[in-house]
Amino acid sequence: MSGISKRQVGLIASLFFSAAKIDTKDETTVAAAAIANNQVIDVADMGALSKSRSVIDVPVYGEDFQSKLVGQASADSFTFNVTYNNDNAIHTALRDDDGKTEHSFIVKFENGAEVTYAVFDGYIETSDLTAPLDDRIQMDASVARTGGVTWVDKA
Repeated sequence: MSGISKRQVGLIASLFFSAAKIDTKDETTVAAAAIANNQVIDVADMGALSKSRSVIDVPVYGEDFQSKLVGQASADSFTFNVTYNNDNAIHTALRDDDGKTEHSFIVKFENGAEVTYAVFDGYIETSDLTAPLDDRIQMDASVARTGGVTWVDKA
């Protein structure tokens, strides 16, 4: 069965929170920040790490096709959902954040010994707590990203 060893059957993704912005996004710094006491525990769902770029049509008279002009990229918001734990320092920090401090977030992807980090910065845009009578207490958080994602592969 050729190729089956490279399938990502055991891929695990974990989310980490840094109260301060990480300026140097290299393997050593990112790995040091992606430690147990910075992990956002009980993550039920994580959104996409996406970006969008505006591209406009530029008419060129006398030509068969329009030209394109590429604009700036926009870092879309990153959302995640956790089963809220009032005794967890990271959960309460996210809940109580005033939205005025830029933080760094790390998504760690593990597949056996292979590790890749996705690092991005942003402000806590929303942190909504929901406590239904017949379900888990949960917090939906949204991060307004301030730039692109830095991908760091473990050497």
